[in-house]
Amino acid sequence: MSDDPDIAQARVFLDLLAAHARGLTRAISTAERTFQTHRLRELHAELHTVRNCIARIHYRYPNITPTYQARA
Repeated sequence: MSDDPDIAQARVFLDLLAAHARGLTRAISTAERTFQTHRLRELHAELHTVRNCIARIHYRYPNITPTYQARA
């Protein structure tokens, strides 16, 4: 049985957001090591926005998860 189109779209968007959050986390780590304080603030603000979007998707569709699971 295929997913409802809304759920399928939310899952794709969630995957994209999760990948973007991982990239931001790596960029934050680099900015911390190189003391880029202005860039660090921008990255943290963007990560906050991405996490808020992820939370809203989980609130609306509690049973979906990103298809890519982060490595431990």
